[in-house]
Amino acid sequence: MAWFNADDKMHSHPKVRSAGLEAIGLWTVAGTYCTDYLTDGHVPAWFVDSWPKGKSLAGRLVKANLWEVAEEGWQFLSWAEYQRTRTQVERDKAKAAERKANWLAKQGKSGDRNPDER
Repeated sequence: MAWFNADDKMHSHPKVRSAGLEAIGLWTVAGTYCTDYLTDGHVPAWFVDSWPKGKSLAGRLVKANLWEVAEEGWQFLSWAEYQRTRTQVERDKAKAAERKANWLAKQGKSGDRNPDER
């Protein structure tokens, strides 16, 4: 599971203050969308359009230098600096699966369950 990070000093950052509370709401839900779908910070236009005043709020995020206009949507600025990228998340998931498989092998078990054991 990936997590969307928000700085604990965000409440007083000038960029956040200039964007406004409503735009930061869009910023937050878009961040969780990007993290869930591993978009590396790309926010599709349809997602912004699905929210009331979405385009206007996105414009406020651009003006505050939190997003930039991108092909078919918007892009979080400095995504890889503050969030895990798709590559990092997938690498970590693969490592976790390998650890689990190794642990199961040491226990004499396989990762596959016998349907009769359910």
